[in-house]
Amino acid sequence: MKKVIRVGTRSSELALKQTEMVINEIKKFRQDFEFEIVRITTQGDKLIDKPVNEIGGKGVFVKEIESALLKGEIDMAVHSMKDMPYEIPEKLKLMAVLKREDPKDVFISRDGTRFMNLKKGAKIGTSSLRRQVQLKALRPDIEIVSIRGNIKTRLKKMEELNLDGIVLAAAGLHRLGFENVITEYFPPDVVVPAPCQGILAVEIAENFEDIFQEFYSHIVDVKTLFEASVERKLLKTFGLDCRQPFGAYAQYGKENDGEKINIKIAYQKENKLLKGEVTGLIDETDKMIEKLIKEFGGL
Repeated sequence: MKKVIRVGTRSSELALKQTEMVINEIKKFRQDFEFEIVRITTQGDKLIDKPVNEIGGKGVFVKEIESALLKGEIDMAVHSMKDMPYEIPEKLKLMAVLKREDPKDVFISRDGTRFMNLKKGAKIGTSSLRRQVQLKALRPDIEIVSIRGNIKTRLKKMEELNLDGIVLAAAGLHRLGFENVITEYFPPDVVVPAPCQGILAVEIAENFEDIFQEFYSHIVDVKTLFEASVERKLLKTFGLDCRQPFGAYAQYGKENDGEKINIKIAYQKENKLLKGEVTGLIDETDKMIEKLIKEFGGL
């Protein structure tokens, strides 16, 4: 008799797609498992008319799922790691899985016009404070219109609200096959992505860890794992979530002189957008983070 693994997830099309991606990868190595997808509605899914920063920050998309894990109602959960607060409840464990999707933000224009070529006073849809601050730094004249919802909902709102464009994460568009609507990609040094954007995570309770470790090595991507750990460390060190504008992107790579990491951050302090970037060997990561904090003159 096959063991049934109960996998918790939000109910959106993207969340279900990402859950299926993880399950399909596990099945390659564990044909003796069956999976039951358990759809869970979170507070963030219910309160769709308010910006996330006004209804509690990142935790609004995961608390109900974490509660189900702690109660033993599910065995594991699949999340977009960028939705995860840096504080994880005791008795739970969070791990990055699969190869990172494109972490960049993208601009979707209603008529194909690129962002910097938009008319003066153009209306741009996004509810993310991080995006708003960086977009306004590029184009102080634009008007930000707060919109939330899944990809199809936001595309529909662009038409209904007569917006000139919207800004979304490339990762979700790629995973659902919406690449054709993208007008342009923002380079990470122009619009610094959210910490862990494009990274999937599995969260488990302690009593499932032994089973999970049997196949974890097969579904983890080392580069993604390292980038996730650095970006979550930045999030924790700066003590921020989506209630404050904060972008962080760590890019791991190998060069002739060793393994290196490039870190970019964007942070708003006293209504001013500050950006920082450092590059160094991976064993100097903590020193690089300290350097970024010093450059900002404290938080």
